[in-house]
Amino acid sequence: MQPILFELGPFRIHAYGLALALSFLIGSLWVSRRARPHGLRDEQLSRLYLWILVSALLGARFYYAFQHPEDFSDNWIEVFQVWRGGLTQYGGVIAALLAGWLYVRARGWSFLLIGDLFAPALALGEGLTRIGCFFNGCCFGCPTELPWGVVFPPDSSAHWALGAQPLHPSQLYLSLGNLILAGLLALVPLRRLGNGRLLALYLVASSVLRFVVDFARHYAGGDYLSILGLRLVHSQWVGLALLLVGLLLWWRSARRSPGTDGTDAAAA
Repeated sequence: MQPILFELGPFRIHAYGLALALSFLIGSLWVSRRARPHGLRDEQLSRLYLWILVSALLGARFYYAFQHPEDFSDNWIEVFQVWRGGLTQYGGVIAALLAGWLYVRARGWSFLLIGDLFAPALALGEGLTRIGCFFNGCCFGCPTELPWGVVFPPDSSAHWALGAQPLHPSQLYLSLGNLILAGLLALVPLRRLGNGRLLALYLVASSVLRFVVDFARHYAGGDYLSILGLRLVHSQWVGLALLLVGLLLWWRSARRSPGTDGTDAAAA
């Protein structure tokens, strides 16, 4: 665990902040490259990137603050210090989807096509930021006897919560899973799918991945919610909802005819 990678005079380079910056930069470049064959230029997408970045950060941070208000009881200004960790993935995903939908509809573009272009980059972004989580020492797992269990140092949140015992590196589980998912989604040819189906695949696969990994992640008792006798953490319930959204999106997306290149990005 190394929350601060290095210092340059008065400036500190936080591992989590660097991971966020890299995920945004690499993801934006990747989306721009994927969008060019569809008639979308970099300058057209730049404002969309900003909308998604700001909304995702605010959504993820506010959702975390809503779940853990005790972390900010002494100083609420820390809610905006996102580089220190403490983001909830689904808060960011939902906020980014809503903000992206509003922006895309205002421009008259196809939200489903834009979603397909972003899908691999979304998985890549989480894959990179989860590495930042590991260095930051947040989002740690439950105790384990597996040989790859990680013992976090005494000054970490994991040590304060569970002591000096090996824990599942749940951050790295999600990182590896999402990096693999990003690669698989990038291999799927858009021309053979209906608009929206790659986004649907991302929603389904990422939700299943998070649902499974959450069984190996440490949560406080207040993070659990029982519905109809089934006790799951909040993120698992949200994941099930997004899974249903993904399945519905796949079902409703009309299959495009072979050879259609999807250049109708300006179509609503």
